Amino acid sequence: MALFDYQASNSSGKLVSGSLEAPDENSLVDRLQEMGYYPVKVWQGRERHADGLSAAAIGSYFSKGVPSGCVAGFTQELHSLLDAGLALDNALALLADLEDNPAFKGVIKGLYKGIHGGKSMAECLEQFPDIFDKVYISMIRAGEAAGALDSVLERLNGFLEDSRRLREEIKSALVYPLFLTLAGGSSVIVMLFFVVPKFSGIFEGMGAALPLPTRILLAASGVMGRYWWGMAVFAAAAAAGLRHYVKTGKGKRSFDVFKCRLPLIGPVNHKSAVSRFSRTLGVLLQSGLPIIEALRISAGTMGNVILEESIIPVVEGVRTGRGIAAPLKETGRFSAIAVHMLTVGEETGKLDEMLLKLADKYDLEIRTSAKRLITLLEPGLILVMAVIVGFIVISLLMAIFSLNEMPL
Repeated sequence: MALFDYQASNSSGKLVSGSLEAPDENSLVDRLQEMGYYPVKVWQGRERHADGLSAAAIGSYFSKGVPSGCVAGFTQELHSLLDAGLALDNALALLADLEDNPAFKGVIKGLYKGIHGGKSMAECLEQFPDIFDKVYISMIRAGEAAGALDSVLERLNGFLEDSRRLREEIKSALVYPLFLTLAGGSSVIVMLFFVVPKFSGIFEGMGAALPLPTRILLAASGVMGRYWWGMAVFAAAAAAGLRHYVKTGKGKRSFDVFKCRLPLIGPVNHKSAVSRFSRTLGVLLQSGLPIIEALRISAGTMGNVILEESIIPVVEGVRTGRGIAAPLKETGRFSAIAVHMLTVGEETGKLDEMLLKLADKYDLEIRTSAKRLITLLEPGLILVMAVIVGFIVISLLMAIFSLNEMPL
């Protein structure tokens, strides 16, 4: 088996590139055609991935062109086929034939070949870490071990659907504020770049006779008109530098602390992280995963280093037999009612159900908080835009009125 690099065009005519392992060039061409690609150029590469697929192929090919909804649809359809009595390999072959997205079709075919090669479903999913996350793979592994893959897929489908629904609700609520920001910002830019310079020609020669607000406005418009490219370069460099800093360990920690301390937004971020943790932990426990492993995986879904580190004592508490409710209370990240619900869940042997109810409770609070924030945000944006536009208009009018007061 040799590693080959390739360039090919997809069904829409877009040129893509990547790497795949194959016995020879002809086999690679056949494989690309099976994926729905039309090979343009093929040559032998260098790097090799331990699982038989190149790292470049996984990173640059499979992770690109796969919409986020593909995984949810795949999970739902695979559950339906397995629940109907179809064998796993036959179900994957059928889904590969039905898949319209060329990139995800290649992923399903890779899973099918892995199953036929004697690998477990979880091992096959691990070949595509940019598409299937740790939670997904761990649940599949637990389902295979318990012989209940179809049931786990059903829970996964509900988990993905709940997460998608919450994201879509928040995105929909942000549409109007975003529209206000774009419309108001565009109006201000048009006035500063095109309207104000027209008036500056009229006011030339007036010098100190101009009112202070007018001089400030003309200076701001002049600076933006002459140095807009420098401001754009500075903004892009600052954004790139901030993005690079946030990716470092120190930067990530600082940014996570900042997110938690933001007024109004900080509590929503905190509730969102705790909700993801609770829902993930509940689903993993329902799937039969050991609680310590489930805790470690669930902590990684919180998206906040500070909150993730607070789960470490919880793991130690569970390992020493203290249970989960008491250590979670000591972290200070869970409310009293949440700790009470988890305590009842431990006592009744229904911890997984209580975790899911807790996640639903936090999701409801997130929706309420988000609506309240957006309710405050909309008039706030209108007020800010009105103040800026009003300042521009009043500054121009003051200069025009001052013309009448100048001696002839």
